[in-house]
Amino acid sequence: MKKYKLSIVNSVIAGILICAILAACGAAEMKRPEVDPPPADKEISAPAHVLPAPEPEAAEPLPETDLSENDPLKTEEQEPVSAEIPEAKAGEENSEPGVLDSEIANKIIETAKAQLGIPFKMGGSSPKEGFDSTGFVYYCLGEAGIDFPRDIKSQLEYGEQVGYSDLAPGDAVYFLAEPGEAAGFCGIYVGGGLIIYSPVPDEFVRTANITTGYWTARFVTGVRPA
Repeated sequence: MKKYKLSIVNSVIAGILICAILAACGAAEMKRPEVDPPPADKEISAPAHVLPAPEPEAAEPLPETDLSENDPLKTEEQEPVSAEIPEAKAGEENSEPGVLDSEIANKIIETAKAQLGIPFKMGGSSPKEGFDSTGFVYYCLGEAGIDFPRDIKSQLEYGEQVGYSDLAPGDAVYFLAEPGEAAGFCGIYVGGGLIIYSPVPDEFVRTANITTGYWTARFVTGVRPA
């Protein structure tokens, strides 16, 4: 009986020792060793087997766009229409044959300038009622003492026809309203590439620069009164 009790006691003691040993081992595994952080001023180098990342290449600047004068993408700027209207030299006759006397030319131009701002009126031929384009030319030449016809067909047959490069102050100038059609409107050439004319309904007598492509493409003829 005593041997049996002693065996039980030894078994209990052995079990306690085993539990203690196992507990000690588990505590050792759960405890992590503390590692001192590297000094703040010391750079941490990458391991030798890790390749450094390549530096990004600098982007090349885009070439500047230079539009030359011949570049079709460049928009051509048109010169503004001058408000100054040249006058013929008073008291002199132009030496070129067939050109109006300067006194008559100046009278035509002064009359045309005095109508600036008069509204367009279909069939009109006076400042009081307004002007259409042929009525305006008819009135300006009539005020200078020229017996000029009223309708455009008769105007084109009156006097001497002159080309674009031969225009002189006081000439009547005719243009196409639409390409391919007959002459549709007209004005008074005042020199310096300018005309005065009565354009279209809801517009007024005003100047136009006929040196641009729109006008040169629609030019029909100049008419120099006899």
